[in-house]
Amino acid sequence: MKILKKKVIYKGKYLRAVEKEYLTKTGKRGIWECIERPAGVLIFPLTKNKEVILEKIFRIPINSYSIELPAGALDRKNENPKETAKRELLEETGYLAKKLIPVFKWQLSPWVASSLGILFFAPDVEFVGKKGGEDVEEIEVIKVPLKNLEKFLLENLKKTKVEISIFGALAILREKRLI
Repeated sequence: MKILKKKVIYKGKYLRAVEKEYLTKTGKRGIWECIERPAGVLIFPLTKNKEVILEKIFRIPINSYSIELPAGALDRKNENPKETAKRELLEETGYLAKKLIPVFKWQLSPWVASSLGILFFAPDVEFVGKKGGEDVEEIEVIKVPLKNLEKFLLENLKKTKVEISIFGALAILREKRLI
């Protein structure tokens, strides 16, 4: 597979839509529509009482609430992923991460987007104040005991959307013996 050319068809504040012309090894040409956006961070916050901090957030693209881990885009100049993770966690939940451990990097939606995700583990987070995210973000903070997390998520799949990366983060953290 070879990419022959790329054409930006839309450029917004947070993403670009592009068409990529490609050539397969059998000689077939085609156009693939893609999204380019900044890398993002995903934070798995755990309190000293072993409660996972989740968000129930309204997501405009799906016109629904979704239960997710705190997250955010690396969209500020001169801010590294760890700083972004700390800021996003505090802004969205009111919890401060005393320590952030980089755990894993992966491609978010590789069939349509080029962005990278970076998972951080935040052990022993502490509530320090105001929460709620930006004006466009309607966020309810949810605390779930770690031992009940999977059950909570599976029960909520029947009621609302649940972002699947929570299950992946949980498995990776267990595999690395961080939880």
